[in-house]
Amino acid sequence: MTFTTSNIMSKFLTNMHSTTLPFLNNNFYVLSTQRRFMSKFLSKSATKRLPLTSKRARKGYYKGTGARKEGKITSLGRFIVDPTKRMNLIVPENLETFKLKPYIARKFPNSQE
Repeated sequence: MTFTTSNIMSKFLTNMHSTTLPFLNNNFYVLSTQRRFMSKFLSKSATKRLPLTSKRARKGYYKGTGARKEGKITSLGRFIVDPTKRMNLIVPENLETFKLKPYIARKFPNSQE
């Protein structure tokens, strides 16, 4: 088989996704095939740097949402509320005369004078 420039370029244009430009090697044009390998899985060192989620941890890992656990789950899967774990809000009797406010105004001075 003879290698001509038109023959090589026609093959190059038809297989453009899997080849690179032809180069001269010992007076013959050769098409080099290069494919980039992309894995959908990460390496072990890369997975250690990811945040721990319930999908990546073992069976007993429970991440939660940052809320308090106000009870427990029984072996039947029912939730029983523990009154000692419930959040208890203590509100002053008269809110109109109470000096402290729940929020700070935006125009509050930064210095503590």
